[in-house]
Amino acid sequence: MTPSLEASAPSTPFDLLIRGGTVIDPSANGSVRADVGVVDGRIAAVAPDLAGKATEVVDAGGAYVVPGLVDFHVHVYWGATVWGLEADKIGAAGGTTAFLDTGSAGAISLAGLRRYVIEPASTRIRALVNICTAGLVTTLGELRDPRYLDIDGTVRAIDANRDIAPGVKIRYSENIVGAGAQASAALDAAVEAAEQAGVWLMVHIGYTPEPIPDVLARLRPGDVITHSYSPLAGGLVDLKARGVLPAVSAARAAGIEFDIGHGKSSFGWETAQTALDAGFPPDFVSSDLHRGCVHGPAFSLPNVMTKFWLLGMPLEEIVARCTIAPARKLGLDAGTLQVGAEADIAVLAVEEGPVTLVDCTGVERTWDRELRAAHTFRAGVRLDPKVLGPSEELPVELSSQPMTRDADA
Repeated sequence: MTPSLEASAPSTPFDLLIRGGTVIDPSANGSVRADVGVVDGRIAAVAPDLAGKATEVVDAGGAYVVPGLVDFHVHVYWGATVWGLEADKIGAAGGTTAFLDTGSAGAISLAGLRRYVIEPASTRIRALVNICTAGLVTTLGELRDPRYLDIDGTVRAIDANRDIAPGVKIRYSENIVGAGAQASAALDAAVEAAEQAGVWLMVHIGYTPEPIPDVLARLRPGDVITHSYSPLAGGLVDLKARGVLPAVSAARAAGIEFDIGHGKSSFGWETAQTALDAGFPPDFVSSDLHRGCVHGPAFSLPNVMTKFWLLGMPLEEIVARCTIAPARKLGLDAGTLQVGAEADIAVLAVEEGPVTLVDCTGVERTWDRELRAAHTFRAGVRLDPKVLGPSEELPVELSSQPMTRDADA
């Protein structure tokens, strides 16, 4: 199917006119060559060969014009947590106009994330509340001391911030929560907090301290597993059987959703190919961008999208999984180029290869193309990476006391 196109009136004056690109709008089910016109920060027209003058004209010939990307897994509490990047800067560089910060802040630090990061940002940011009351201040295992579990505080923080806090987060790896009864109690606490608050839970896996079927059995419809294509032990994919675990397919049928969260350690070519070949695509394609992976192996959300394109996913499906799908999950009016919507737009250029793409195990694949964000607009206003610059490096190492296994999977 091709998207429905809204023609503009003759000689309409636009604030912004993006000409000649291939428009992919998941809310319209398809792609088509068209122009996109913007007036007063909203989509005014989408049609071939729009007539009229414009304050700014962008030539998108040979590129894809898509809704502003919605990255469902990042860490953007810059300066207050070990992993944080600067949202507007990575958004400008990566075509991303909305983010979900996945647990950088806990109950005692969410107010700071809101005041000093979310409210001043040009990009839109939502935040999962970490069941660890301190959030991700260090890499030393935030729940190794169970006193940091905070059900009541998490519920209160969500109650006070429902406009920005759609859920709860737990990083469920042995080096983060411990093992045995202590680990199990941490997951129970996260489920209980989400249940009391009436929100969904995101569970990070990889070196998971109990069998995945046991984890999935305790989740509820609408809860999310992240790092779904992790090559680490304790994942969803059975490489020997060339498929996902039976409990994983059953969980999807029961309403559990699955996110990528590429990051530093959580995407492997073989794992991803096995899952896709078995008919198990992700519900959300996300980057898990943070200080430890923004310079590789994740680099950017368009880089992650390119990897799925190489693996055979149609580009329209990839775009849907990092625009309209996460937007709907987060309750955002985003992920669409329909007339009247806010003009959150990414122009994704296709750079001709050969290019080298790398997974989190260091395995490289060469392909003939790569997506790159050529232009990023939030409500019709350009986010310019040349003006904003790269995310500023912090004058501290990620960890002065490295753990046996990577703290961020």
